[in-house]
Amino acid sequence: MDRRVDTRRAPAGSPYTGLPEARPGGGVPGQAYAVSAEFYDLLHSRSYHRHALALAGPAAAARVGIVEVGAGTGLVTDVLIGASCVPVHAVEPAAAMRAVLLSRLHPPAGGSVGDRVTVHACSAVELSLSGQADLAVCLRMASCLPPHERRALWRTLADLLVPGGLLFLDRPPARLPARPARRSLGEVRLGMDTYRGQVTARAEGDRIRCDYTYLVCRQGRVMRRAQESFLLWPLSRQALGAELADAGLALEGELPPDLLRVRRRV
Repeated sequence: MDRRVDTRRAPAGSPYTGLPEARPGGGVPGQAYAVSAEFYDLLHSRSYHRHALALAGPAAAARVGIVEVGAGTGLVTDVLIGASCVPVHAVEPAAAMRAVLLSRLHPPAGGSVGDRVTVHACSAVELSLSGQADLAVCLRMASCLPPHERRALWRTLADLLVPGGLLFLDRPPARLPARPARRSLGEVRLGMDTYRGQVTARAEGDRIRCDYTYLVCRQGRVMRRAQESFLLWPLSRQALGAELADAGLALEGELPPDLLRVRRRV
């Protein structure tokens, strides 16, 4: 059993999807998702698909560039690329997730499309893309950053956006859960095996701990069991709006399903 604690981005399907720079239990950058990457596309794609479809319109309207912070395995990246005709920057510091992302982008995204896509193996705050985007996407990441790192992220995103540029992020959890909450991630059948997942969220001090458990079952027997944990900081909408404003960003409204629309001030 492999158990790690990450303070980056929690997988989709969490009961608190506001969901990061990877910082696993060992404290070695880039080693987050060593467990979850194997199961990510199988058990988390449905939730990402809804957001990806909602972002197709804004991607098509982009005229400068697109930056996706926390691109993961590329479930949203694919849509951003296909809907747009501008350079796309996919930022993913976790090696396990980035391996899937790169496999997804090549060869399917080869040729002229591949020429538009750059994968950045670094954290968002290490980017040097000032003024190179009019659309930024940040999903299931910001809530897993400590407050000072989260505020640094807002400043970075404001810097990479041109005046009037748009940022879309998912709504962070507003409060700690009153009691542990468990949710199924569903199951997928592949040949003789069934892949299942569940997430349990509970309060841990001033944070939310999300424990993900993945099972591979065959003929009623558990063949493999894997676990990975993520920590989230709750943030009210009022506090989020204040942080964004301090960075020169304005919280404008929502885009279904559960996406917040933010604009860089002119």
